[in-house]
Amino acid sequence: MAILQWIFSNLPSLIAVCIAFGFIIAIHEFGHFVMARRVGVRCPRFCLGFGPRLFSFDYHGTEFSICLLPLGGYVMMLGEDPDSDEEQTEFKMVSQYLPESALPGTPQELADAIEDVRQKNPEKVPPEDLAAFKSVVGHVRYLPEHTYTTMREVEGNFNDKSVWARMTVIAGGVTMNFISALLLFWIIGACYGLAELSPSSLPIVMKVLDNTPAATAGLKYGDKIEAVNKQPVVSGTDMIRLIAKYPAKPIELTIARGEEKLQVPITPNLTMSGVNFKANEDNSIEVVSVSPFGTDDPTSQLKAGDIITQVDGQKIDSLSTLEKVLQTIAEKDTDSAGKVNKVKAVFSLKDGRNLTLEMFAQEFKPEGKIGIMPAQVTEFKFNNSTTNQVKAVAPGSPAQREGLQAADYIFLVNGAKISNQETFEAVLQQLVGTTEPLTIELMRENQYVRLQTKEPLKSAVGFGVSFEPVTFGMTFKHSFALIGRLIIAPVIIVKQMADKVLSPALVKSSMSGPLGIMQMIFELSNDGFGKFLYVVALINAAVGAFNVIPFPALDGARFFALLVGGIRGKEIDPKTEAWVSQIGLYVLLGLVILVTYIDIMRLWAGVPLTK
Repeated sequence: MAILQWIFSNLPSLIAVCIAFGFIIAIHEFGHFVMARRVGVRCPRFCLGFGPRLFSFDYHGTEFSICLLPLGGYVMMLGEDPDSDEEQTEFKMVSQYLPESALPGTPQELADAIEDVRQKNPEKVPPEDLAAFKSVVGHVRYLPEHTYTTMREVEGNFNDKSVWARMTVIAGGVTMNFISALLLFWIIGACYGLAELSPSSLPIVMKVLDNTPAATAGLKYGDKIEAVNKQPVVSGTDMIRLIAKYPAKPIELTIARGEEKLQVPITPNLTMSGVNFKANEDNSIEVVSVSPFGTDDPTSQLKAGDIITQVDGQKIDSLSTLEKVLQTIAEKDTDSAGKVNKVKAVFSLKDGRNLTLEMFAQEFKPEGKIGIMPAQVTEFKFNNSTTNQVKAVAPGSPAQREGLQAADYIFLVNGAKISNQETFEAVLQQLVGTTEPLTIELMRENQYVRLQTKEPLKSAVGFGVSFEPVTFGMTFKHSFALIGRLIIAPVIIVKQMADKVLSPALVKSSMSGPLGIMQMIFELSNDGFGKFLYVVALINAAVGAFNVIPFPALDGARFFALLVGGIRGKEIDPKTEAWVSQIGLYVLLGLVILVTYIDIMRLWAGVPLTK
């Protein structure tokens, strides 16, 4: 009963999920279909969904079907499967009943000839051949200007076409994905403004790292941290910020686990620039874990298990002593020109090594870490006012005195994210009348710059900086850039993992399969038509980008195989290609099972994907 109640209460969102999936699948297969028909390949069937057939109709020799489960779809192209003998059977049927005198002929002439055979000699055409007759008639009528010269051409076999014709058919799916996504992006840009997607996080535990305070305290997947030392937590960033204030100091976490409310005592590790330290029973300070930093030479970096004896010549006999030394180093700040200082520290180890580490001053600030990975979500917003790029700086204004310049991209002010002029002025307004220094982090000509002042802020509006307005031309260019980033995303991810910049755990936690995609569409369907339409366009483009990858069973691999065969003048054996594709399909199915398991765990824990 509860399930039925949930279904009926969420029926509009469920319908939205079905419509979105149906559109994304249909548009990809429609691209294959259109290009196949344009080069003369007969397509007996176009199916959307799997399972029991709901309804179907015939058009131009193709049976279009809608099935119950909108989780897939396909277009059947005659002769595409090298193991199928269907094309041979139908070829014999066409050559048996269609007189040679009909060739060469126009589509109308061939259709009339085929119909003439069926009408004048119905006893010669078995009932099982009537559907094929109808399909052939529709097929030859599809290209009204074409003249058919051979029986094989009339039949419309995929493998009879040239390499370049088949390549256009294979490329048709991703091309249609990209074209339709661009059109949707442009419509959304004209109606809603520039879409902004930014990573965000929630105070929900997605992973507990081994040998950490969180593991010792018994934190679990799906735990929601509601408060840190009685201070309410509203986001994953807020949770990390509050815990960071207590390096090596005992705190209490308020946790919601299902219907339970728990008070969990925990002592965060002392962390500096991704290096976790703990105090052993003999008061020695040991490195627990290390994130990649410093030089590429592993011999010049700290590693797990190292015992710290001194830093900059000062003896380290407790975590509090280490914290004080690191805090002193971190007090070195930016210079008068606004450039970020890099500071050095010499770590002396028990094994006799001395490591000189150089990094930004703020990275030396000690922080508390308990060893959890918060839930990663995607934040969707529309911006129809300004961007975060500086258009102009008023002469003699505070902005000019602080060192801001035109074309700067401001992304953080005192830790708060900046997306346009409104958010910038809102953050400044909170600082007016306080003694808190203004810290602006920005990108200038692809270089990170950090500006900071001790001068109290007197006015937010009169700060003297204006931002670039959002225009349709900007959304137009942004759409192409977004699709480009989607195409090269797999290469970037692999490179980052190889460089140890991106952890496999983070990739795994952010992966989503069909259930995750459904969850995202479901969440955004109630958050306005613009966001729903945008996520459909985004997933549509992502499907095209995924199929570009030259992995067996994907369109990219088939296109690449045809390209290689066309260049060298000898095609890859179709059965060998089919065998390799089958293996690739099994690998992809295994990946789908893995990400589906991750999706189920996330759904069971009630973790959203969007914000």
